[in-house]
Amino acid sequence: MMLDSLFVPGSILWLARHQIRLSWRLGRLGKKIPSWIKPVFTILFVGLLSFSMGYGVAKIFEAAAGDYKQLSSLAGAVILTLMISGISMNLMGSFMTITEKGDLDLLLSSPIPPHRFVAARLISSAWRGFCIYAGFATIFFGASIVMISPMFASIYVVVAGFAILDAAITYMIARQALLWFGLRNGRRATIALGAIGVMIGLVGYQMVSSTGSLGRLAADTEHPNASLIQVHDVIVSLTSNFSWLGGTILGDWLGALAFLVAGGVVSALVLNFAGKRYDQDVAFLNGQNDHAPHKIRKAHPQQFRRPALVMVFHKEWLSMTRDPLFVSQLIVPLFTMVPFLGFVWNAVSNPNEQSEMAPIMGAMFAAITVFNVTMLTSSLAWLTASVEEARDLLQASPLDPKIILQGKVLAASGPAILELVLVAALVAWAWPLAALTLLIMGMATCAGACVIEFSRPRPTKRPKMTQRPDRSLVTVLFGLGLGILWACAAGLAAAKILWWLLPAALAITISYIAWATRPRDLSSIPVSQPLVAVSVGSPGGPWQRVDQT
Repeated sequence: MMLDSLFVPGSILWLARHQIRLSWRLGRLGKKIPSWIKPVFTILFVGLLSFSMGYGVAKIFEAAAGDYKQLSSLAGAVILTLMISGISMNLMGSFMTITEKGDLDLLLSSPIPPHRFVAARLISSAWRGFCIYAGFATIFFGASIVMISPMFASIYVVVAGFAILDAAITYMIARQALLWFGLRNGRRATIALGAIGVMIGLVGYQMVSSTGSLGRLAADTEHPNASLIQVHDVIVSLTSNFSWLGGTILGDWLGALAFLVAGGVVSALVLNFAGKRYDQDVAFLNGQNDHAPHKIRKAHPQQFRRPALVMVFHKEWLSMTRDPLFVSQLIVPLFTMVPFLGFVWNAVSNPNEQSEMAPIMGAMFAAITVFNVTMLTSSLAWLTASVEEARDLLQASPLDPKIILQGKVLAASGPAILELVLVAALVAWAWPLAALTLLIMGMATCAGACVIEFSRPRPTKRPKMTQRPDRSLVTVLFGLGLGILWACAAGLAAAKILWWLLPAALAITISYIAWATRPRDLSSIPVSQPLVAVSVGSPGGPWQRVDQT
């Protein structure tokens, strides 16, 4: 009865529950997965990471013996840079939330006060952020809470406050981008701003963290870099003022509660400002679309005289570039390469003194690059493999289905191959063996990722693919395992360890199993013989199958 009184139809909590349920349904990886698999898998995965990664953090706190003042400054700087990255990464999600059209006419004529819709979306966004951040908090601090002291549970209060603050800030930024630039350009603006923010947060973390590569390079006294040291000192001086923030995750419950209250106050101010203008925002959004204005172009007959594979590749490439998430999928994997650029430069500048570390650094760089390439190819291959095609049109096409598949595979793996070539050319100056290894292993993992994604496509209309990502859980797990195995193989091969053959063989086996056990009749591309044009009036009409001609 009490829940019924809280979730009255039309109330803020009722709308928020509907929004959360909608997000949960849209975020499912598959339609036929038992409901108990996802939470069990999540608990086991988080538990494994908590033991492997949180154990080291617990040992650091144990060595401090209760004196956390020295750690609070570093912890505050690290948390600040991670918060910058988190807000930047959630910008795109907030823009998609604020631009959910639904039935705009119904929203405009609804008797529900407009501010309730804004409050519901803020609550659902904060809940989504809390679940994500709490998962990371459990991974890194779960072992410390159990082994050292329960006082470290204050990090969950900080996580709740940051989730509320994150939802409010990203909502306002997304709203202003929509009003200033419109729907299409506003989406691009949030993607660009988010990419810049993630870059700033990543570089800042690498500077202030004791394990960060840029921080270690700045502390190198044998080969000092004046520019790097200057940037490092500026970032450290700015972040050193946030030691109070580090104390909130190290047991300062009063500071953690103050941070939670501050997040609630900011969210209330955003709700008061944006809630009164929600009806105006909906009216502004009505009638807009993501597509560019139609331009009349002069037809060029020679375009249709190109090879069939080139035409299919061009068509798929244009379709992918129109996807609003394409830029982020292409750029974000490159961010993890930035911290290693300093080591590459150091290895090139001082080849003799860096000879001992060359195999280790080259192996790490090769492994990370191959894993990123796998994830990039998997996401793009999913877009090309699962898009719903017009079966009748394809079946009537004179193109061989193999040509269509080849064009899709080439379009999906093209960006990853380009990234491999550029990274290999850069790394070749410092670690030639690592460059050759990541190029070969990267090509292999691109092929394997395409095999896995095309083995279990889920045909969906392209505009709904980002709104309802109905991706197979089996495909996701196969792709993750493939990336880890090829990354291990690349790292071992770059370090001249013969054991690289074992993970490489396992990776090839995974790709083979995924293709051999693929369900039939899932692809939107007909596998039967195509139809070809013959002379009008011939037996069977103007179109016949290849085997009939």
